Amino acid sequence: MTALTTPTPASASASAAATPATLTAMTVLPSGKTYEVPVGTSLLQALLAVGEAIVSKCGGKAQCESCHVFVTAGRKSLSKIQRAENEKLDGMVGVSSQSRLACQALLGSEPVTVQLLSST
Repeated sequence: MTALTTPTPASASASAAATPATLTAMTVLPSGKTYEVPVGTSLLQALLAVGEAIVSKCGGKAQCESCHVFVTAGRKSLSKIQRAENEKLDGMVGVSSQSRLACQALLGSEPVTVQLLSST
């Protein structure tokens, strides 16, 4: 398992610096690799940080559909779908109940499995 760590700001207190970020497991398909990533990070940020191939044409603003993924396990641990994401998903072809925009879904404490879609 590969760990993704978030740098601690220099201004953080000594006690905060001693406390590691809360991590969760993110398994990525089709590679099958599992990474430890910080809770509260968007799927897009986490996927990019660990080097997985995912595109984001709008810079994470829920204005395109390029970061569309299927979350096959752990969906309930992710942040709830907000209006902008829901409206974008409603207008897309090929969505399912497992669909999320990686830029909008924030990781919770439970492990998740994310299926990357081939970019077309």
